[in-house]
Amino acid sequence: MKLSILAAAAVAASAFTLPALAQSALDGGHPYVGLGAGMSKVNAGCAPGIDCDRTDTAIKLYGGWELPNHFAGELTYFDLGKFKANNGTDSTEAKGSYWGIGGAWRPEFGNGWGGVARVGAAYTEGKVDYSIAGVNGSETRNDWHPYYGLGVNYEISKGIKLEAAWDNTQISTRAQGASSTNYVNSYTLGASFAF
Repeated sequence: MKLSILAAAAVAASAFTLPALAQSALDGGHPYVGLGAGMSKVNAGCAPGIDCDRTDTAIKLYGGWELPNHFAGELTYFDLGKFKANNGTDSTEAKGSYWGIGGAWRPEFGNGWGGVARVGAAYTEGKVDYSIAGVNGSETRNDWHPYYGLGVNYEISKGIKLEAAWDNTQISTRAQGASSTNYVNSYTLGASFAF
């Protein structure tokens, strides 16, 4: 199922990128960049007796090319922050980030309001630093996962939009031979700038 989701994301991304961008340059499309910051939260469980911190700061950078029909190809970088667990003797700290390529639909609702829906493929990195049973270590795992998101924006000036967004992907990690994959939700506020 994961492969079919990734394949669909790749098809969506390619439909909105290379051929479409070339035509967009002739039809009046335009590039844009954006920045967002806010909170990330991992859905990992926390067993009794373990102190968990499952939230941190999320930072999103993205750029794209919007076509006249409000569809766009986007490239995204997301720093999802750190997530910690500690039982008094053992501790782990997981860091998550990803590069994403995909498509976005950026409709206008009127009176300056608009929205955005995103879908694509994310190349994720999950790094775990740990101290377990007196053994210290660090392991990194890279993987492909789908990502998706929704947002609402408001144009405060020509080409400048404030945006509130929710994004979701999965991050895979590994430590001492044990692997896990967890969903991470991010809630950000930011702005985009069209050229």
